[in-house]
Amino acid sequence: MVETNDGLVECTEAYARPGTCRKSTFGTTRHSRLWVVKFGNNWLQCQFPDLGSKCVNMFARPPANLPFDAVQ
Repeated sequence: MVETNDGLVECTEAYARPGTCRKSTFGTTRHSRLWVVKFGNNWLQCQFPDLGSKCVNMFARPPANLPFDAVQ
């Protein structure tokens, strides 16, 4: 899940590139999601769209970068 200039989109990769994202189905379809959040200079993958949820740095080395997804 990434907020772009076109609004909230769901991407199949960690990077929002043309062709890898679609309009969000959040709130209408339930499936596993993780949220990409920029906090300061860091990009995090979070379980929910807030920093109070479980978040990991996208660029940390494994296993520290394994995301916490949740069915939402």
